[in-house]
Amino acid sequence: MSQVVIENPVINSPFDEPTRHFRFGDEAWIENALREANDTSNPGLPRLALKMATGSGKTVVMAMLIAWHTLNKAAYGQDARFGNTFLIVAPGITIRDRLRVLLPNDPQNYYRQRDVLPAQEMEQLGQAKIVITNFHAFQLHEKSEGARLTKELAGQTATGVNQETPDQMVRRVCRELGTKKNIIVINDEAHHCYRRKPDGEDVKLTGEERLEARRRDEEAHVWISGLEAVKARLGLKVIYDLSATPFFLRGSGYAEGTLFPWVVADFSLIDAIEAGIVKVPRVPVADDSPRR
Repeated sequence: MSQVVIENPVINSPFDEPTRHFRFGDEAWIENALREANDTSNPGLPRLALKMATGSGKTVVMAMLIAWHTLNKAAYGQDARFGNTFLIVAPGITIRDRLRVLLPNDPQNYYRQRDVLPAQEMEQLGQAKIVITNFHAFQLHEKSEGARLTKELAGQTATGVNQETPDQMVRRVCRELGTKKNIIVINDEAHHCYRRKPDGEDVKLTGEERLEARRRDEEAHVWISGLEAVKARLGLKVIYDLSATPFFLRGSGYAEGTLFPWVVADFSLIDAIEAGIVKVPRVPVADDSPRR
């Protein structure tokens, strides 16, 4: 059995600086495997994925991650592993609005409702800066409606004239973070966020499947390109992906259903049912028996 040496009660991130607070024997292979997976699929992006069954509490885990980072940053201010600045990215406006419970000043915040933190530590949580957005905000906007119309009239619809630069987009999306650097990203439903494998095998798709695959590719490109722009301008400490289905889809260039290689935890539907967290799904069956 590997010996565990505890030097300080602070848990390591897989993307630690060389200084160790926990040593777990031969755990280096885990870090190396994660780096290799990200270098292959997400060059330059330090991603960790958590697979969690629908209904098992992804938002609560997000609240726990925010609280854990923020309180550790308050206690160990010089420790580069922790941060108190967060960008939370959702797949749509509806989910984005539901995630307001992650804001410490929201009346319905989960830190109080779900007892994530005791009352005496809520003041420290107020040090966190949190921006919640949907990935569509990463699209490069026209600088003005007039510029957009001028561009169309000039037939410049594909030249990028009068369009935001990636830096300008990041300033717009992350304006509320101020001058903070090296932020922490939390992706909700992160199965929408990956690049198509460039050398992957092409599969035969029907007309509708091809259109659907193209739409997914375009959305995924916007999402991951946005994160790359954020990293280039502000720096990223770590990206946490939370999803019930963090796997590659048909037409992605990867084998359909393959889990993201940066998945570090798998809490399946069966596990959630056995733990009593979600209900047993029922398939409705039509009753065509004659009524009496």
